[in-house]
Amino acid sequence: MLGGKVVGEHNPNKVDKLLTPEMADKNVRRRVMAFLEAIETAVLEANTAVIGREIPHLNQESFLKMAVRVAELRADYIRHGLKLAEIRHPGPDALDDLAKARRAYEEMKAVFEAAERVIERGYVKLD
Repeated sequence: MLGGKVVGEHNPNKVDKLLTPEMADKNVRRRVMAFLEAIETAVLEANTAVIGREIPHLNQESFLKMAVRVAELRADYIRHGLKLAEIRHPGPDALDDLAKARRAYEEMKAVFEAAERVIERGYVKLD
Protein backbone atom coordinates (compact mmCIF):
# COMPACT_ATOMS: atom_id res chain seq x y z
CA MET A 1 0.00 0.00 0.00
CA LEU A 2 1.20 3.51 -0.77
CA GLY A 3 2.10 5.71 2.18
CA GLY A 4 0.59 9.04 3.13
CA LYS A 5 -2.78 10.21 4.28
CA VAL A 6 -5.58 11.21 1.97
CA VAL A 7 -8.40 13.59 2.82
CA GLY A 8 -11.76 13.67 1.05
CA GLU A 9 -14.36 11.34 -0.37
CA HIS A 10 -13.62 8.11 -2.20
CA ASN A 11 -15.64 7.06 -5.20
CA PRO A 12 -13.97 4.27 -7.17
CA ASN A 13 -15.31 5.73 -10.41
CA LYS A 14 -14.12 9.25 -9.67
CA VAL A 15 -11.05 10.05 -7.59
CA ASP A 16 -10.75 13.79 -8.12
CA LYS A 17 -12.15 14.57 -4.66
CA LEU A 18 -9.21 12.90 -2.94
CA LEU A 19 -6.63 15.35 -1.64
CA THR A 20 -3.17 14.90 -0.21
CA PRO A 21 -2.64 16.86 3.02
CA GLU A 22 -0.72 19.47 1.01
CA MET A 23 -3.59 19.91 -1.45
CA ALA A 24 -6.05 20.27 1.42
CA ASP A 25 -4.35 23.60 2.14
CA LYS A 26 -6.26 26.42 0.40
CA ASN A 27 -3.11 28.38 -0.41
CA VAL A 28 -1.53 25.37 -2.09
CA ARG A 29 -4.70 24.70 -4.09
CA ARG A 30 -4.82 28.36 -5.13
CA ARG A 31 -1.20 28.19 -6.35
CA VAL A 32 -1.91 24.96 -8.24
CA MET A 33 -4.99 26.50 -9.88
CA ALA A 34 -3.00 29.61 -10.85
CA PHE A 35 -0.28 27.37 -12.29
CA LEU A 36 -2.80 25.33 -14.31
CA GLU A 37 -4.47 28.49 -15.62
CA ALA A 38 -1.08 29.86 -16.69
CA ILE A 39 -0.29 26.58 -18.47
CA GLU A 40 -3.69 26.62 -20.18
CA THR A 41 -3.05 30.18 -21.39
CA ALA A 42 0.43 29.24 -22.63
CA VAL A 43 -0.95 26.19 -24.47
CA LEU A 44 -3.63 28.37 -26.09
CA GLU A 45 -1.04 30.94 -27.18
CA ALA A 46 1.36 28.27 -28.48
CA ASN A 47 -1.34 26.46 -30.43
CA THR A 48 -2.73 29.70 -31.85
CA ALA A 49 0.72 30.83 -32.99
CA VAL A 50 1.90 27.51 -34.40
CA ILE A 51 -1.33 26.40 -36.04
CA GLY A 52 -2.01 29.88 -37.39
CA ARG A 53 1.46 29.93 -38.95
CA GLU A 54 1.53 26.33 -40.20
CA ILE A 55 -2.09 26.04 -41.39
CA PRO A 56 -3.14 29.52 -42.47
CA HIS A 57 -5.91 28.33 -44.78
CA LEU A 58 -8.07 26.33 -42.38
CA ASN A 59 -11.43 27.82 -43.20
CA GLN A 60 -14.96 26.75 -44.06
CA GLU A 61 -14.03 25.69 -47.59
CA SER A 62 -11.04 23.55 -46.54
CA PHE A 63 -12.97 22.12 -43.60
CA LEU A 64 -15.86 21.10 -45.88
CA LYS A 65 -13.41 19.50 -48.34
CA MET A 66 -12.09 17.42 -45.46
CA ALA A 67 -15.64 16.45 -44.42
CA VAL A 68 -16.42 15.32 -47.96
CA ARG A 69 -13.20 13.28 -48.10
CA VAL A 70 -14.10 11.56 -44.81
CA ALA A 71 -17.53 10.70 -46.22
CA GLU A 72 -15.97 9.34 -49.44
CA LEU A 73 -13.47 7.21 -47.51
CA ARG A 74 -16.22 5.93 -45.21
CA ALA A 75 -18.24 4.93 -48.28
CA ASP A 76 -15.15 3.20 -49.77
CA TYR A 77 -14.63 1.24 -46.57
CA ILE A 78 -18.26 0.14 -46.39
CA ARG A 79 -18.25 -0.72 -50.11
CA HIS A 80 -15.19 -2.95 -49.57
CA GLY A 81 -16.95 -4.61 -46.64
CA LEU A 82 -20.11 -5.23 -48.65
CA LYS A 83 -18.05 -6.81 -51.44
CA LEU A 84 -16.33 -9.10 -48.94
CA ALA A 85 -19.66 -10.04 -47.40
CA GLU A 86 -20.38 -11.88 -50.66
CA ILE A 87 -17.25 -14.05 -50.29
CA ARG A 88 -17.29 -16.85 -47.73
CA HIS A 89 -13.50 -17.01 -47.37
CA PRO A 90 -11.90 -13.78 -48.63
CA GLY A 91 -8.25 -14.04 -49.52
CA PRO A 92 -5.40 -12.14 -47.90
CA ASP A 93 -5.30 -9.53 -50.69
CA ALA A 94 -8.99 -8.76 -50.26
CA LEU A 95 -8.53 -8.43 -46.50
CA ASP A 96 -5.50 -6.19 -46.99
CA ASP A 97 -7.55 -3.94 -49.27
CA LEU A 98 -10.30 -3.77 -46.64
CA ALA A 99 -7.76 -2.93 -43.94
CA LYS A 100 -6.25 -0.20 -46.14
CA ALA A 101 -9.69 1.27 -46.75
CA ARG A 102 -10.41 1.22 -42.99
CA ARG A 103 -7.08 2.84 -42.13
CA ALA A 104 -7.60 5.57 -44.73
CA TYR A 105 -11.06 6.30 -43.37
CA GLU A 106 -9.97 6.24 -39.72
CA GLU A 107 -6.92 8.43 -40.32
CA MET A 108 -8.89 11.01 -42.28
CA LYS A 109 -11.63 10.97 -39.64
CA ALA A 110 -9.00 11.57 -36.94
CA VAL A 111 -7.61 14.52 -38.91
CA PHE A 112 -11.11 15.95 -39.30
CA GLU A 113 -11.73 15.61 -35.54
CA ALA A 114 -8.37 17.25 -34.78
CA ALA A 115 -9.25 20.16 -37.07
CA GLU A 116 -12.64 20.40 -35.40
CA ARG A 117 -10.97 20.64 -31.97
CA VAL A 118 -8.63 23.33 -33.27
CA ILE A 119 -11.61 25.38 -34.35
CA GLU A 120 -13.62 24.71 -31.16
CA ARG A 121 -10.69 25.80 -29.00
CA GLY A 122 -10.14 28.96 -30.98
CA TYR A 123 -6.63 28.09 -32.21
CA VAL A 124 -7.44 29.45 -35.67
CA LYS A 125 -9.08 32.68 -36.66
CA LEU A 126 -12.02 32.04 -38.95
CA ASP A 127 -12.96 34.46 -41.73
